[in-house]
Amino acid sequence: MAAPPLSTPYAAVVPDTRSILPRDVFTYLVPGELDEQAVLGARVEVPFGTRTVTGYVVERSAESDVEAPRELASVLDEPPLLSPQAVHLARWVADRYCAPLGEVIKAMLPAGVRNARPGGRKRGPRTTSRSVAAIDEAPQTTAPQLNDAQAAAVAPIVAAVREHRHLRLMLHGVTGSGKTEVYLAAIAAALGEGRGAIVLVPEISLTPQTVARFAGRFPGRVALVHSALTDAERAVQWRRIRDGVADVVVGSRSAVFAPLPSPGVVVVDEEDAGAYKQDRVPRYNAVDVALELGRLHDIPVVLGSATPRVETFFHAKTGAMDYAELPTRIADRPLPPIEVVDLRDELQAGNRSPLSQTLERALRECHDAGGQSILFLNRRGSATVIMCRSCGDVLTCRNCSVSMVYHQGRGRCDCHYCGATAPVPMTCPSCHSPSIRGLGMGTERLEHEVHQLFPTLRLLRMDRDTVAHRDAYYDIYETFRRHDADCLVGTQMVAKGWDLAGVRLVGIVNADTALHFPDYRSGEITFSLLTQVAGRAGRGDEPARVVLQTYSPDHYAVRRAVTHDYLGFARDEIRIRRALHFPPYSRLVVCTVSHRDDLKAEEEATRAAEKVSGILESGDGLDVLGPAPAFLHRLRGEYRWQVTVRGGAIERAFPHLPRGRGWSIDVDPAP
Repeated sequence: MAAPPLSTPYAAVVPDTRSILPRDVFTYLVPGELDEQAVLGARVEVPFGTRTVTGYVVERSAESDVEAPRELASVLDEPPLLSPQAVHLARWVADRYCAPLGEVIKAMLPAGVRNARPGGRKRGPRTTSRSVAAIDEAPQTTAPQLNDAQAAAVAPIVAAVREHRHLRLMLHGVTGSGKTEVYLAAIAAALGEGRGAIVLVPEISLTPQTVARFAGRFPGRVALVHSALTDAERAVQWRRIRDGVADVVVGSRSAVFAPLPSPGVVVVDEEDAGAYKQDRVPRYNAVDVALELGRLHDIPVVLGSATPRVETFFHAKTGAMDYAELPTRIADRPLPPIEVVDLRDELQAGNRSPLSQTLERALRECHDAGGQSILFLNRRGSATVIMCRSCGDVLTCRNCSVSMVYHQGRGRCDCHYCGATAPVPMTCPSCHSPSIRGLGMGTERLEHEVHQLFPTLRLLRMDRDTVAHRDAYYDIYETFRRHDADCLVGTQMVAKGWDLAGVRLVGIVNADTALHFPDYRSGEITFSLLTQVAGRAGRGDEPARVVLQTYSPDHYAVRRAVTHDYLGFARDEIRIRRALHFPPYSRLVVCTVSHRDDLKAEEEATRAAEKVSGILESGDGLDVLGPAPAFLHRLRGEYRWQVTVRGGAIERAFPHLPRGRGWSIDVDPAP
């Protein structure tokens, strides 16, 4: 007897190819013998042109959009690699961020999982990173008694977990207020209901201490996901999660796609961190993906920070999400006092050192008393500019429109964008004058200057140059935690995740590095960095202090950071955003075209701006801005021009945005 006809005989499949395809999905006929296996999310093999490729089923349907579809060849995995909810999430990400669905699926599945063949031996990694090893080494801990503010914050989360109800909650807690214990209590509630948890942290916060907090509370149940893992390590962690061996996932932004069978709560710590925004296709923001994940599963999502994004704070205060506050530090420890030093006064007094007299004296007092210190400067290298004092020319990258940075330790100049290198010139390349000097200050030079002033001080430096291998961050952290070093010099890598009682002094060497960038978020970035790095001080029982050096002591972001006044900053910032019609009063999508010919790039951008402007109606609340050269006008040998669409419902512009060779689209861009 012939098999009954299938009610949904067709499958929409996203091919996994490296080619730019005319569309995301292609329709195939499902043979009767594969009907039960070719379900939503299944990895399959399909004929594609003259070859057979891997793909993913994203829909089953009763009708075909082509006249004679080819047959699906085979199903590679059972159960499928993607759950139905994961497929829905992938389609949401693709729609929201104008990204190819195939690229979204690639981002969701580790390469070691995507490329594995059925029946193949699933070998573990030959070596294990320190971060993964920390999971097994963490001593078991028990939950402490929550204080009143923590108990009040966790109550609605636990209720939502038990009721299987979607909740969007912003947890606003000052640095050192015990936000992590709220997260741990929420996770315990989810585990108690037989479900799991996903905890997102910025990459720079994945310290051994952070990992140990979760691994010690939930021994044997934690999986770790972050960029330093090898493909094999990622695959091992993915399978532990998918198979239910680990039901607490801790990781950076890609952990939002962890294949947890039954999530009960999602936590996003330091939700304001720029690291949650992916800088390549698909350019998703993990915070917003987490919120959608919570909606799909009807579970609570907690966004925590001492310095929330202005948009998040605005939504919480206008009722779009719930709000909870931890206004004081644990054990009522005071926030460290911040002393401002006006660097203009230092210059007038003839002080050319990176350390003001106040900061130098504070360092001496701190270390004479046996304390530790952190010196923060959000620039690396020895000299940020190599300039000729005769003609004024600056040594620039041959590929990018940025100055080369001198690194004394390497004895060369580097471009921090494309990686190009050049020898240190003895004379000016333009006028051949010998009066060419390095100007500006980076962490490498700061370390050298501090060593000259304090030769007996045991120094550590943490920036992108010193964490080249994957375990370097852990090594530096552990050295400082054991007090085998006295002073840590670092960039924004030291601004989050460092909860060490021995730090009695934080010196902010230059508070202005991001303050005058041509970006509407520059004030917010500055306030957040200053507040977070200042919050590294005073976490023990000894008194602590912060010395903040700036050329802009009257800027509202600096003034509010000095008094730990987030609410005042948010009011100032929201007032400016409203006047300029920037988020949260609008959304942005930036379209960038790149070309080796500057004029052709400009012409292409001009045509695109005129086309989009002509299609969008003047009354639909969308503005087309540009074309304008990108902030980094030339990058990796190509000139870049941008067209920006701004407004409330920017999705209306998506079908009309320029696509094709040379174009990239960034929805809700990060600075």
